[in-house]
Amino acid sequence: MRPLFSIVASLILLAPLAACSSSEDMTLLHREITDVQRSVDRLQTEVIDQSDLHGMEQSMQDMTNKNLRSNADLTLRVEELQEQIEALHASLEITTRRLQTISQELAAVRAQGGAGVALPPVTLAPGTEGSGATGTDPGGMAAGAAAAGSVAAGGASSPDELYRSAYEDYMRGNYDLAAEGFSDYMRRWPNTELTDNALYWIGECYDAQEKPEEALAMFSRVLEDYPTSDKAAAAQLKKGLIYLKMGDQGQGVVNLQYVVYEHPGTREADLAREQLRSLGLTIR
Repeated sequence: MRPLFSIVASLILLAPLAACSSSEDMTLLHREITDVQRSVDRLQTEVIDQSDLHGMEQSMQDMTNKNLRSNADLTLRVEELQEQIEALHASLEITTRRLQTISQELAAVRAQGGAGVALPPVTLAPGTEGSGATGTDPGGMAAGAAAAGSVAAGGASSPDELYRSAYEDYMRGNYDLAAEGFSDYMRRWPNTELTDNALYWIGECYDAQEKPEEALAMFSRVLEDYPTSDKAAAAQLKKGLIYLKMGDQGQGVVNLQYVVYEHPGTREADLAREQLRSLGLTIR
């Protein structure tokens, strides 16, 4: 009996210890569960933060791409302005030479006694006889006014004047008038050295008016009708940029790659390469 009593007594004494041990285990387990829950919450917060960070990175990338396209457009505009300034300087030199020639001819006429040469008479309109005017116009004012009226009524009298007028309308933001002027230029003088430029600028007018389909059609015509034009690289680049703005990245990339391969060493090729790099594409 004594051994049995000893065993029972031992069990009775160990029971509180077992209960105590179980209570401590429960407490430890609860703490572990709490720590795990905190870790899960922290991980969820980090995942959310990473998701927000990814969204921010994507937004920044989109803004970067947009700025690159805008910079490419701006660079093209600056280069085109420089070309126009050079053309205006050349035109000014030609005009100056013409004036010098005219001055020399007038001096020669005067040296030959042209100072006493009578000017042709001018017939006055009915009702002007009583105004004190004579039958001649000493300064040629009536003839000059008539010529000015003729130019004003009939528009530009030369290709250069019409082209310059259309370009000035473009620079003022009068894109409808500019496109009309360039179209008139192409219709009246379809085979000049500026015809391809006029077609290109019609595309620029449409692009400025947010008419991508019309702009693409004009730039495509430049490439098809004038493949060796000095505006070919710019037209190809504009096509790529417009496609990107329209969301057609495939066509945009194709046109930009074409600029790089077909017009190496040009500013347009550098801009196309930079734009492709912003899209994660590298071209050697």
